[in-house]
Amino acid sequence: MLGRKSALWRRCERIAGGVRLPEPFDVTTLFGEVAAMRGRPIELVPLAARPGAPCGVLAATDRADYVFYTRDTSPLHQRHILLHELGHLLCGHVEGEVRPETIAEIVAPSLSVDLVRRVLGRTTYAQEQEKEAELVASLLMRRAARTGPENDRLRHALGS
Repeated sequence: MLGRKSALWRRCERIAGGVRLPEPFDVTTLFGEVAAMRGRPIELVPLAARPGAPCGVLAATDRADYVFYTRDTSPLHQRHILLHELGHLLCGHVEGEVRPETIAEIVAPSLSVDLVRRVLGRTTYAQEQEKEAELVASLLMRRAARTGPENDRLRHALGS
């Protein structure tokens, strides 16, 4: 039915709405605040783009969460990649969409796949989790675009 929001949409709105956005909006500051809220470090790691590799990867270890993201793209795309991975964290997703072999190749080709598999301890995200993380990222981007005049370029880029 038109006008009715799905349970997924309502859940994502609740998650995204519960996040205090820094003003002016800055994705690095947001990650720092989420890390403090969770009591667990989150490290952002820019990487060179590679053909066939994902734009972003979330890797959880015993010590910290790591968000690997493509540095060879526009600032708007980087922000969305980072917010998508943040969406996975905020939604409590514990599995990853990327095979350990792929992460080893992207992050540290010198590490053994077995070591990466032990560090990650995850398999794959379900399609529903991808939709959820993407929707949370989009809702956060929309909110960030509305936070003040310093975000005029972001508003324009999003068509808001």
